[in-house]
Amino acid sequence: MRKIIIFGVLAGFLPVMALAAYVGAGESVMVPPPLGGAEPVVQNAYLVGGTVNVANPVRGDVVTAGGTIVVSGKVEQDIFAFGGNISMLGISAEDIRTAGGNITIGGKVSGEILVAGGQIMITPDTTIARDSYIAGGTLVFSGTENGNLTAVGGNIRIDGVVNGNLLIKQADKVTFGPQSVVKGTIEYFAPAEATILDGAQLATAPVFHEIEKNRAAGARPRLFAAFFGIAIFLKALALLGAAYLLWYLRRRDMTTAIEQVYGHFWSVLFRGFSVLVLIPAASIILLFTVIGWIPAAAMLAVYAALLVLAAPVATIIATSFLMTLLKKSRTDLAWYHILGGLVVVKLVVVVPVVGWLICLVIYLVSLGAVAGIVKTKFSA
Repeated sequence: MRKIIIFGVLAGFLPVMALAAYVGAGESVMVPPPLGGAEPVVQNAYLVGGTVNVANPVRGDVVTAGGTIVVSGKVEQDIFAFGGNISMLGISAEDIRTAGGNITIGGKVSGEILVAGGQIMITPDTTIARDSYIAGGTLVFSGTENGNLTAVGGNIRIDGVVNGNLLIKQADKVTFGPQSVVKGTIEYFAPAEATILDGAQLATAPVFHEIEKNRAAGARPRLFAAFFGIAIFLKALALLGAAYLLWYLRRRDMTTAIEQVYGHFWSVLFRGFSVLVLIPAASIILLFTVIGWIPAAAMLAVYAALLVLAAPVATIIATSFLMTLLKKSRTDLAWYHILGGLVVVKLVVVVPVVGWLICLVIYLVSLGAVAGIVKTKFSA
């Protein structure tokens, strides 16, 4: 019964949780089968782990990062995936945003895709309704693109259908395979003309722009840097949005968190460190008992929720520290104060060692404050 109360407190504490987000973190994470049937997970799914497996339907977004990511279920909204090896086969989704070492995509995409990776494979059973933007060291496109396709990479092979226009930039080598069909215009930048194999159906003559080979190779690091810069920006934007939701919808709780940090800094810091270390340790110990996996699973779920909650709270706590340094009220925060606090944190974390340590301390006290508020609500 107490576990149920804890989840209820967490759901009421943060609007993000009230939006029914499923959160998972650990060495191996998966979207579990729903109880009593094959109904999809109603929530957005936020998953971080060494291995992430999404095999069941999700009605919201899937946001995931990990070493190996496998998505094979239906996702009714968008997929954001960042990892080493990413496989999305038999999927159905709106938009896809992904970056990784090896990426394979196969399925139905009702929106657009933005992909960056070392080796990228778009399988023949893939259909994409809108435009695609793909960058990779090696790219094989065998799917069907109903919009326009923009590709950047080293070795690019088109062996599928492009119903719109095709633009290839900064390539080392371009090949049109025997299954390739391009119905729109074709323009490509490469050191040498493309290889066009028998069977290729090109509606218009390709427009070739010759470039130096070292120029093509030098442009790709800038492209990847730009892509990951966009990813970092989107992450910061999501964090800022969560912080705004917390401040404007749960201001009393956030004010309590600020006062806890200022009034009992060291005890709150110790509590945050304890939560970070002790909960996973206790969960591992419980897993070795006969029935311990049930409370262990509950503890890990609460642990993941606390970690997610602490991130936007850390932005608010950092803003309160900044306001104190400016000799202003630490609890009378406007939207632009929180924006400024986030910018300062992003600048501080760039500083080696000292910056990392400062941000770690802010995160730990925020984690401790969140744990303290949850404990208080649970005890009430």
